[in-house]
Amino acid sequence: MLGNILLGIVSLCTMISYLPQTIKLVKTKKSNDLSVQSWILWVISSLSYTLYAILCSRDFMLIFETSLELFFCLLILLLAIRYKNNN
Repeated sequence: MLGNILLGIVSLCTMISYLPQTIKLVKTKKSNDLSVQSWILWVISSLSYTLYAILCSRDFMLIFETSLELFFCLLILLLAIRYKNNN
């Protein structure tokens, strides 16, 4: 029970933490100040953690949280690549 509550808090914080960067990318359509290499590493990390959650734990809340993080990392990476050097 407590574990699910803590993962719920993590999920909420994860979503909130990625929203400002996502909104800024969509509004400005510029990503010159972002490191694509860093976001590639974040995606690899999030993908690995999501696969771990699916294959090893099978805990719904953990899978949900890691999938949410992977989604936002991928979204930011794709937007950063798309808007790189955009005038």
